[in-house]
Amino acid sequence: SSGINAEYGQPKYVDTPGGTTNNMENSGLVPKYIKRDNYGTVPKYLENRKKQMAEHQKNYEEYIQQRLQKGALNQIAAAERQATLDGLKKNWEELHLQYQGLSVVTDTAPKKARKERMEAEMKQLEKDIDTIEKHKIIYVTDNF
Repeated sequence: SSGINAEYGQPKYVDTPGGTTNNMENSGLVPKYIKRDNYGTVPKYLENRKKQMAEHQKNYEEYIQQRLQKGALNQIAAAERQATLDGLKKNWEELHLQYQGLSVVTDTAPKKARKERMEAEMKQLEKDIDTIEKHKIIYVTDNF
């Protein structure tokens, strides 16, 4: 029985029709990380980062509250935010309709310039729409 263990040795796998064998331990096919003591625990650096983020968020909220009390910041109402968002989407749709009406061939400089200008405006509108959709609460300052 000891002769069989010595003959076969470490577990191996064959990866080619010609019979090339490789060691299973180094292949990644054997789950060795789940056998560690710290498997499944959150690393310390992530816990520290989470605490830092919570502290920064708390400081930011305190700063916003102070600015709101001083009257330097005004929060946009949900209805006004939605109206702004709807207006931006309507502008984008109108611009897109005009863009689709352009000729496919942009052979002259004015046609090319108009197409590029419309593309830039549409891109800016898309960026503005994404920004407003991403942030539910928007603050506006009176002095720039």
